Amino acid sequence: MDLDFVQRLIELVACSPIDELEIERDGVRVRISRQAAPTQSAPQPRPTLGVAAATPNADPTAPATARHSVRAPLTGVFYRSTAEGEPPLVSVGDVVEEGQKIGVLEAMKTFNVVESDRTGRIVQIALDDHAAVQSGDLLFVLEDVG
Repeated sequence: MDLDFVQRLIELVACSPIDELEIERDGVRVRISRQAAPTQSAPQPRPTLGVAAATPNADPTAPATARHSVRAPLTGVFYRSTAEGEPPLVSVGDVVEEGQKIGVLEAMKTFNVVESDRTGRIVQIALDDHAAVQSGDLLFVLEDVG
C-alpha cells in the first residue's frame, strides 16, 4: 500500500467527523481511529476562541444592530491569511464588502477562499488561525453598517 495514500487517509479522518476508518487494499489492511473524547454527563458548550469587539458603555436603549454569521462551508483548517507570515485578511472593526476574501479553509490539501456574503463590519472572529473547523462552525460575525 502506498504511504502517500495512507497519509491522505489520515488527513481525511483528521478533517472529518469520521471516528474510525478501516480499508484493505492489495492484501494490506489499515485501520485509523480517532481517540475517543472523554464522555460527559451533560453537553458542554464549545468554547469560542478568537477576537471579539468590545462595546464599552453600550446604550441599552439604542436599537439593536442587525448581525450576520459567516459559517464554514466545509470541514478543514481555518487560516486568517493567505500565506504563512502574511497579515490577516481582516480584523475586528474592518468593513468588508460582499464577495471580499475574509479567510481561507484548507481541506484535503486544497485551499478554499471564504468570502463575505454581504457588506458589514467584522465584530467577531470566532476562531484562531490554524483552528480545525467543522462544516457549519461560526467563523465571523458581521454587523450591518449604516
